[in-house]
Amino acid sequence: MSRLQRLSIQSKMILLLLTVTLVSVVLIAGVGYTSAREILTRSVENQLQGVRVAKTTAMKTMLEALRDQVVSMSDSRAAIEGMRDMRQAFRELGTKTLTAAQEQELRSFYEAQYLSPLAKYLSGKPVPEQYIPTSATERYLQYHYIAANPHPYLSKQDVEGAPVDPSSYGAAHERWHKIFARAASIFGFADLMLVDAESLEVVYSYQKTVDFATNLETGPYADTNLADRVRMLRSSRDKDDFKIADFEPYRPNLGIPMGFALSPIFDGPQMIGILVVQFPIEDFNTVLSGNYKWEQEGMGKTGESFLVGQDRKMRSRSRLMYEDPEQFFRDLAYSGASASVIDQVRREKTVMDNLTLDSLSVQEALRGHSGLARVQNYLGKEVLSAYGPIEMDTVRWAVITEIGEDEANAPIRAFGRKVVEISTALILAVSLLALVASHLLTRPLRRLTEGALRLGAGETGVRVSVSSKDEFGELATVFNSMAENIKAQTDLLEEQIRENQELLLNILPASAVAQRQEGDSHAQQEFADVTVLFAEICGMEAFGSKGGDSGALSALSDLVTAFDEAADKFGIEKVKTIGGSYLAVCGLSVSRPDHARRVIMFAEEMQRIVAIFNREHHAELSLAVGINSGPVVGGIIGRRKFLYDLWGETVAIARKLAIDKAAAIRVTGPVRERMGEQFQFNGPERIDLPGHPELETWKVAV
Repeated sequence: MSRLQRLSIQSKMILLLLTVTLVSVVLIAGVGYTSAREILTRSVENQLQGVRVAKTTAMKTMLEALRDQVVSMSDSRAAIEGMRDMRQAFRELGTKTLTAAQEQELRSFYEAQYLSPLAKYLSGKPVPEQYIPTSATERYLQYHYIAANPHPYLSKQDVEGAPVDPSSYGAAHERWHKIFARAASIFGFADLMLVDAESLEVVYSYQKTVDFATNLETGPYADTNLADRVRMLRSSRDKDDFKIADFEPYRPNLGIPMGFALSPIFDGPQMIGILVVQFPIEDFNTVLSGNYKWEQEGMGKTGESFLVGQDRKMRSRSRLMYEDPEQFFRDLAYSGASASVIDQVRREKTVMDNLTLDSLSVQEALRGHSGLARVQNYLGKEVLSAYGPIEMDTVRWAVITEIGEDEANAPIRAFGRKVVEISTALILAVSLLALVASHLLTRPLRRLTEGALRLGAGETGVRVSVSSKDEFGELATVFNSMAENIKAQTDLLEEQIRENQELLLNILPASAVAQRQEGDSHAQQEFADVTVLFAEICGMEAFGSKGGDSGALSALSDLVTAFDEAADKFGIEKVKTIGGSYLAVCGLSVSRPDHARRVIMFAEEMQRIVAIFNREHHAELSLAVGINSGPVVGGIIGRRKFLYDLWGETVAIARKLAIDKAAAIRVTGPVRERMGEQFQFNGPERIDLPGHPELETWKVAV
């Protein structure tokens, strides 16, 4: 509070305006920012939820379309008749065998074209015996349609150039392969397989991968999701049944994640087979990523949508890995992922079925819930996550749409910066306005204050000009009147002080006046070395008897006045006059190294003044002068009626040298020694003075 009281009125006005403005701006900006932040946050959340719902709907539509396609195809004449023919032909192969050369060629295919590329995606080394079919029928078909097929692996569906299969299976395959190839091409299936419902043998494969002709119950791929769903469907009694085999790294496709859709094939009341279509996850990636154009879809720089399976593993691509793999792996390592997981992702070049996610949004989505959450993503970064489930058959996936929290909050921060900028601009504008307004309003007051300070500092003639007609104008008029009165009183007081000063200087030496003004009423002071003059005017009694006492007094006054003027000329200070006695000193108030010389010259001037006086007034006056140098003590005697006097042995000797009434200038030995050859002296003369017998003195030669 005391600090506030010490502030100027202008500062208080500025502070008041700024406080009112600041409070208003803060309140308005705070309310506006809070409201806008809620709106922007809700907008971002709604957009994120909208994207997640749109992706979920699109994927749901894809799955439903897939289900309808597979169910319709399984119930088609081509599927029924094709299944019947291919199963029968498969069984008729019986014990068809390969030659030794063919067996070696089959093994060479496995080692060079299949197991070697597959090993790049595995942490261990695959053993050929675990993959090469054991039955003669399986080896026979894989040799003719895969190993001896000149086309690259995963493109073996083009059987042109392969050895002609002379068996009944070859005839059936030639008849139905074109039909099934057309269906796979139209619907975009990576593979289309027919599985014997009794034996679970894959009796036909469009793509001709190494799962062709194998047994899904006892063969090398019996532990896949596909085999599990085939076994489940085998016991079905509904020809419109439908199963989804979740995505997994499918080894026949060299570890590429694949999913399968299955539906039974009924020939009348009997299930004769199972139709299996293989759909690559790339179709889902295209939907989730907007054909890999995330930013154009409104997902900004960090947003993405992805699938997570019930095993908590990703079922789709990572945008972050797709756009900047090296930064992705650095962030993945920083997030705490194990070296084995990072190595596996690097080796397979995908996070699908390799990276495990267990965030809150994933957990809630797999429980069947939808919503929003702020979580850490799979790279350990804070994100805003919209989540929800997608279900088909017994499969449930979590559909997650996320965007970096920094980016999600970017509009809020941008708005916040804009609020701060506008608020700052308002505060600066109001500050400038407050400065200008306070300057204008307080200018008359400042002028009055400046005038009062000048007046208080002793300056007179102060006048304040205020043109306004308000209270400040009235105050300026009163102030100017008061200043004029003070000036008049000050001028009068200064005149009186000046007169008093002159009077004091006439009575006292300058040093005594200074001491008295400083508060020393006695002005007593010791002086170590001065020269004292004591003069006695002789013959005033005879002169007074002729002209009368008043005439003698007037003549004495003229002489003393002339002496005083001469004293000023030579820098001599008069101490006092009593009758015809004149006491003066040099070196008292002003230190003068040549004080003795000045005093002798002053004494000679006094003699000339007396001589002139005698000629003008036909008088016979004479002047006896005694001069001595040495220490003295000076001080004021009296209080109300006071005078200044010197005392000490130096003064006493000078006085005694002039008492004999001899018209001469006598100096003591100390004075004579100081003067050297500057003056002519006569002597020495020894005189007897009380207390100073046989004192040596010299007379100044005239």
